[in-house]
Amino acid sequence: MSKTRPLARVIAGAAGLACAGAMLAGPAGAAVPAHTHGHNAATALSGSGPIALPTISAVTFAGKTADRSLLQLPANDLVSAKALHSTAKSASARSAVADILVKKLDLSAHAVVAKCVNGKGTVDLVSAVAHGEKLAVSPNPNSGVKVGLGTLGTATLTLNKQVRAADGSLTVTAIEAQVPIAGKTQTISISKATCAKHEGSKPGPSEPGKPTKPAPTEEPSQPAPQPPSNNGNQAPAPKPINHDLPVTG
Repeated sequence: MSKTRPLARVIAGAAGLACAGAMLAGPAGAAVPAHTHGHNAATALSGSGPIALPTISAVTFAGKTADRSLLQLPANDLVSAKALHSTAKSASARSAVADILVKKLDLSAHAVVAKCVNGKGTVDLVSAVAHGEKLAVSPNPNSGVKVGLGTLGTATLTLNKQVRAADGSLTVTAIEAQVPIAGKTQTISISKATCAKHEGSKPGPSEPGKPTKPAPTEEPSQPAPQPPSNNGNQAPAPKPINHDLPVTG
C-alpha cells in the first residue's frame, strides 16, 4: 500500500480526531440580518488543480459570529501551515494562516492575514518570501508578481486580490497563486475574507423627539421719524400783505 495519501483524505482524517481545540465549528441556521447584503465569510486555505486541496477552516456568518480553527495542517506534498483560523461577524470577516510554506512555489510567510470590514479589505503579509523575493507587507490591491520556476515554467501570484460582487460585497484574498504542475495549473488561495457593507440609517432633517427651531425672520423696518405736529401751539406761517405804503415828505 502506498505511503502517500491524497491531501483531502489526510485532512479529513485529522479533522475527525478528538483533539481539543483543533477545530471549532461556528453556529449556523440563523437568519442573516436585513442590514447586510450577500454574506460575510472567511476561508483560511483552499485550492483546485491536479493536487486535491480541500477548503480549510471555512465559516459563514448566519446571525451569530462564526469561528473555526485548525492547529496544524497534516503533512502533505503541497502545503504546510499552522494555526489556520477564520471568523465571520455581522459586518466583518477575517482569516489568518501562520508559518505557511508552499513547497512547489518556494513561497513562505510567518503570517498571512486577510481582513474585510464594512465592505473594505486589507492584507498583512509578515515575512513573506516567494522564490527568494520578498513580498510587500501591505501590498496594493490586485498586485501581480511573476515567479520563475526554471524548467517548470512561471508561477503567478496575486497579492491582496479584491473582487467586488454585484450585490456590493467584497472578497479579499491575501495570496492567490497559480502554479504550473505537470502541465496543468494549480490554484492556491491563502486567507480569504468576504464582507458586505453595513447599511446604517441615514440621518433625518432633525433628531426624533427634539422640536425643530423655526427659521429666523427679519424684523419689520421701522418707519422714518416724523416731525412733531404743532397741535395748535405754534403760530401759522406769516402771509404777505400787498398794498401801497404812504409817501412822506
